[in-house]
Amino acid sequence: MSFKNVRSMRRLIIFPRAFSLQLIVVILLLFAVYCYSETVDRIVAVVNEHVITLTDLRIVEAFGLYGEEFKEKSEGLHQLILERLIDQKLVISLAGEETFIENEELDSFQGRIIEKLGNDQARRRLEEFGLDWQDLRAYMQEKIIYQKTISRKFGQRNIVSLKEIEDYYQKSYVPSQREKGLEPQPMVELLDEIESGIIQEKIKTQIDGWLKNLRKKADIQRFM
Repeated sequence: MSFKNVRSMRRLIIFPRAFSLQLIVVILLLFAVYCYSETVDRIVAVVNEHVITLTDLRIVEAFGLYGEEFKEKSEGLHQLILERLIDQKLVISLAGEETFIENEELDSFQGRIIEKLGNDQARRRLEEFGLDWQDLRAYMQEKIIYQKTISRKFGQRNIVSLKEIEDYYQKSYVPSQREKGLEPQPMVELLDEIESGIIQEKIKTQIDGWLKNLRKKADIQRFM
């Protein structure tokens, strides 16, 4: 075999090796890009086959859909929002009740968001997530359905006895006022306020117990 032929064969051998190396590099880069895109959004929970994503949490937080409920809790906010979204999925899927939402209710909800954020900020956040108002209304609607279902189920007036009012006044109200260095008002002047507070506590306890039972029946998987 001539020297020229040997050199040609060496070039043929080297070329496939170099090409293979380049191909491996390209595959690794594509894999890295794919992995990065996967971490931008990911599934954080599945509730009876209903998926909740990280983007869902970010949208709910960005538009303050639970601003009033969690306004004093910045630490662990995503986890709090996730638990609320799980509750919503459970109530809507397991409560077995259809709830009709009026356009006026969604308009009012949207108006409160715009009032809180301002038109420009609200528009920028929609663009950031690639949404329009109609997309965001799906999140609003789910929250309204959840609230209406809870209200319908636990909105009946609870009975508060005079003993409960007296106990609350003596054990909760009076000590709290004295800790603040304030003189407690007479109980007779606070009957409606105390009764309302007791009712809210009772309703919250009932709701928490109901949701706990719903969770026992559900298939919930968390990835966060």
